Amino acid sequence: MNYFKTIKTRKTIYLTIATMLMWVGSNKAQNITNNDQTRITAFVNVHVLTMSDSVPRLSQTVIIENGKIAEIGASGDIQIPENALVIDGQNQKFLIPGLTDTHVHLHRKKSREWIRSFVHSGVTTVFNLAGRRKILKMRDDIRAHKLIGPDIYTAGYGGVMRALNRSKFKEVTLEKIEKAILKQKKQGYDMLKIANQLTIEQYAHILKVAKREGMHVTGHIPRNLKADDALRVGQNSFAHTEEFIYTKFTKFDEKEVVEFAKKVAKQKSWLIANIIAYEKIRETWGRPKVTDSILKLPETKRLHPSIRKLYAEQWYGSRDVKSRWYVEKVFKFYFPIVRHFHQAGVKILVGTDTAFPLTPPGESVIDEIKHLTKAGLSPYESLKAATANPGEYIKHFINPKAKFGQIKENYKAHLVLLDTNPLNDLDTLKKPVGVMLGGKWYNKEALDKMVQWD
Repeated sequence: MNYFKTIKTRKTIYLTIATMLMWVGSNKAQNITNNDQTRITAFVNVHVLTMSDSVPRLSQTVIIENGKIAEIGASGDIQIPENALVIDGQNQKFLIPGLTDTHVHLHRKKSREWIRSFVHSGVTTVFNLAGRRKILKMRDDIRAHKLIGPDIYTAGYGGVMRALNRSKFKEVTLEKIEKAILKQKKQGYDMLKIANQLTIEQYAHILKVAKREGMHVTGHIPRNLKADDALRVGQNSFAHTEEFIYTKFTKFDEKEVVEFAKKVAKQKSWLIANIIAYEKIRETWGRPKVTDSILKLPETKRLHPSIRKLYAEQWYGSRDVKSRWYVEKVFKFYFPIVRHFHQAGVKILVGTDTAFPLTPPGESVIDEIKHLTKAGLSPYESLKAATANPGEYIKHFINPKAKFGQIKENYKAHLVLLDTNPLNDLDTLKKPVGVMLGGKWYNKEALDKMVQWD
């Protein structure tokens, strides 16, 4: 059946007409799917976590039009447009912004297929940190609604230019570096990535040219240099917590972390913590049977075949088990680094490094959010690292007009509907009732169909 609702200020009149609405919360609600971005959708009687603060707005109506949030207000005070698709939370469901994974690698095989896994888990935006031409096309196809997938912001190829990832990096001239930056800008990449080794002159030149050209720089810290060098040349966005261990905290001294965190924060820096990826290194280092066991699990068998094949490559299973002590030590030290950086004012972002082995696309975002709580962030702060923080990051560094990661009027309609308040139970993030991707609504049934690979 369908239902048409007109709600007047302070007076609610319900007009019931056949053939428009099947209620969320009943079995029939599973049949609601809206793949038309231009259609108006109304979420009614939902509790809203805007992520501008931690206070739920109870019993709200949220109107979606043309892929954006058009209006928000108390249910009963908002007029529902005629012919809108109405999704009723029955004053039980919670609506949150779509999640963001700020560290993914879409250059892996068949990513045009398994990219749907992100949406299935409520991840509506990703930052790709290893560019390829095919990823630029994926980004454009998603924005043109030719492909289902999260919105993509992508760096160029790692290391600014591939030659800088090789042993002869010292032979690369500053002129070649500048040409590589200009080429990536022309190709349409959103940012530049630092990786592996650089001379201090090359490093400084990358940041100088990038600033001149309006290109944001993120990524690793060159491991032949020091973290102090990174701050000196002006890098203020970092991926992988362990980069600071390799280039600064070699003695695992927490007091040193406390003092250095103040310097990192003073530079208004951001950290993609990447806890989940290093956890998988720790779990599998010198232990091939761990991966073998995981490959047999039902949840692993549901992943895209190319993802399972990647897992089977055993990246770390063949490593020397005698060196596990160091890997364990690094992983343990992740948590005080993230905690002290956060307390000092460094802004934390959720990133997983997927399709890194054993970090399934989408699902591992929730695991990373939970890891941040172990590092001392509150559930709200941890969820913010996957919602409002990435939105602020893109607005500040990439596109001043970007509006996502919060539930506000005129913001992009990337939304996730949940059974309960995620600030009370983060595990509820693993079972979305439905996902809205740029104004398109996908219920549980539609989401499950996205990840059927046969």
